Amino acid sequence: MAVATSVSVPSGLAALLLQRGILDASGLARVEEIRAHSPQRLSHLVVDMGLLSWDALYDIFADATGLPLWDGEGDSFVDEGFPDGFLDYNHILPVQRVGGQSLVIDDPEDDGLIDMLQRLRPEVPLFLAPPQKLKHALEALFGTNADESTEARGLGAEDISHLKDLALEAPIIRQVSELITAGVEMRASDIHLEPGKQGVELRYRVDGVLHARAAPLPHDYPAVSSRIKILANLDIAERRLPQDGRIRLRTAGRDVDIRVSTLPTPHGEDIVLRLLDQKTQSLSLQATGLASRIVDLYKENLRRSNGLILVTGPTGSGKSTTLYSGLTEIIDGTRKIITVEDPVEYEIPGITQMQVNEGAGLTFSTVLRSILRHDPDVVFIGEIRDRETAEIAVQASLTGHLVLSTIHTNSATGAIGRFLDMGVADYLLSSSLIAISAQRLLRRLCEDCRQLELPDAATVERFGLDAGKPLFHAKGCPKCGRTGYRGRLPIGEMLQMTPALRQQILQDPSTGALNAAAHAGHFRTLMDDGLERVREGLTTIEEVLRVAG
Repeated sequence: MAVATSVSVPSGLAALLLQRGILDASGLARVEEIRAHSPQRLSHLVVDMGLLSWDALYDIFADATGLPLWDGEGDSFVDEGFPDGFLDYNHILPVQRVGGQSLVIDDPEDDGLIDMLQRLRPEVPLFLAPPQKLKHALEALFGTNADESTEARGLGAEDISHLKDLALEAPIIRQVSELITAGVEMRASDIHLEPGKQGVELRYRVDGVLHARAAPLPHDYPAVSSRIKILANLDIAERRLPQDGRIRLRTAGRDVDIRVSTLPTPHGEDIVLRLLDQKTQSLSLQATGLASRIVDLYKENLRRSNGLILVTGPTGSGKSTTLYSGLTEIIDGTRKIITVEDPVEYEIPGITQMQVNEGAGLTFSTVLRSILRHDPDVVFIGEIRDRETAEIAVQASLTGHLVLSTIHTNSATGAIGRFLDMGVADYLLSSSLIAISAQRLLRRLCEDCRQLELPDAATVERFGLDAGKPLFHAKGCPKCGRTGYRGRLPIGEMLQMTPALRQQILQDPSTGALNAAAHAGHFRTLMDDGLERVREGLTTIEEVLRVAG
């Protein structure tokens, strides 16, 4: 089989997308604008934005390069004489096909790799496969048997055995237990273990802000990281790929769920432990601390039989907690409630909960198709990330289901633009949306040390404050760790869909036009809600500006 000459795909992909009508000139300009602020290649960005699936994109790549697509049926791994580490690092899979040997790659944009392979193995044809498909094949090759794959991942069998022994020794067990207990006692949401040239830095995220911990720092870090990975059922031999896991334990008299995330770095694995303290969570809308007007709107919308409710905000802004709290409000035995999450953060009796598993092919979109055949009344989608999931959510909301989900945007009106950018038809979106909420978490002033001060004239004028009325400011004391803040509270904005807003989506869905239409309906923004909390003495203007400014 003749091997096609490599083509410079990055420069030609945009033209191909234009030629095939996948993008128009304005769409391409929007993609390029996003790309300017993203390290991703155009191909990955196109998929992430929901413009194309990986399969459809690789059909285009195959057409552009002349390289055929690999179907994987009936093929087996064959030793082509390359080092295992080289194959794994470059995402190359040598296979034995019916017609002979072949090399499968997932990056047709890497002209250097293609040229090298064609020089080294000119007689061996190249095939293309989407990244996930090739990843699964490589994992099957290098990851099914830890003993066989440790050397490929940089660790020998003796090293693994030694680390396991150390991880089970009392000093290491005590270190891991102490750093988790310290996090719980500090009310930390996350624990960061960050290896560097000078050693390991231990930091705790308290009230949304990271604080360095002077002592005790973990000793014998490889053993400490191995202990954590054993508890989370992760592969301690794998140090070159990110891993995610979960730990459930009892510490400081509390049941704690811990989500574990590892990332490879030049100095060791960076580990983040997210602490989900079940004792501190009261899943009710009233307990969220949101303004009463927003809580009332949530409750009103949750009584609807169909439609789409969105909660938007950055990671760690309390979106999932708000929606979980909403679900508990409607558990009465009369409605079937099904969730699809990544991962399941809180187990709620009376609700059917599913967790996605992309490695097994259980994506948000595939799971959604299944659960819609399971006769649900209410569907909770952990996050809408792509066009396919967005379209299914909208279609479900239009066919008799109440759909709740989160999305990452900066504002309530911004969620509308995000859906349209993913390719959802404007008339479908305008018909399905019920409400969009945006929220943030602010640090709450420490009541033991906060102090009253008169704001200056510029601040009064800028924020419309009452002249001559003092406001509380942060000072710092031992109880709040000298930060001046203790605990967090939410601020939010709720965009309730009106006929005027629905019409605006169809006519001019730009952010400015949507904001103007929203304000015509007495819309209160995040900043408005934050300033109200300042007037109530719960936080500071500086904190509102940090989070919502």
